[in-house]
Formats: sequence, C-alpha cells, structure tokens
Amino acid sequence: MFSSVKKRVGEINTNDIETVIGSSTVINGKISGEGNIRIDGRIEGGVSIGGNVVVGEHGVIEGDIKANNLIVSGKVTGNADIEANLCIHATGQLMGDICVSSFKVEDGGIFKGHSEMASKTVDASVEDLS
Repeated sequence: MFSSVKKRVGEINTNDIETVIGSSTVINGKISGEGNIRIDGRIEGGVSIGGNVVVGEHGVIEGDIKANNLIVSGKVTGNADIEANLCIHATGQLMGDICVSSFKVEDGGIFKGHSEMASKTVDASVEDLS
C-alpha cells in the first residue's frame, strides 16, 4: 500500500528528462514547454511545464512554477501550482505558496509559505449543497 505513495512523490526517471539547464547557465525570463526539465543552473523568471520539473541541489528558481510534478533539491523562491506531486528533498528549500495534490518534505527540507491541497475531482454531493 505505501509503496504506491512513495512512487508518486519519489524521483522521476532521469531517462524521461528532455531538457537540462546546466549549473553554469543563468536564464532571465520565463521557460515554458511540455516535456520534463531538470534545472541545475539558475532561472530568474517563471517555469511553466506540462511535464515534470526537477531542481537539482545547486539549482535555483526565482519565480513561479506550474508543472505536473515538482522535485526540489535546490532552492525555489516563488509560488508553485503543481498538478500532482511535490517533494522537497533534505537539501531543498521552497519559499512561497503552493497548491498540490500530494506534498512531501524530507527531514532537513525547508518549506515556508501556505499550502493548499487540491483535489482533481469534486464530489457531486458537495456540488449539490451549493
């Protein structure tokens, strides 16, 4: 039972990553796309990805993130709107408000902000009460 939860908020297969922002790269502006991305450099702007975002230990994002899944081992300063799962590893920091379906912070990881747990489906009986 718990193995499925661990898999949901665990690591993304590195073979699935289409784009890598290297550690010596600084990008000023917003990045958008549909695939998976790993950031080991610095992004000064937002990231809007239809796939998954992995922020490496030395990666930094200053701006809002919209993605399917987000794994933070580096530093994020901005709000995160994550469709499915967010995991902050022991070396990770996220400073900003988040909206997610599943949220995990490992020992040593830092989260400072407000969180909202979003549900993909709305119960019909709740709609009938309005």
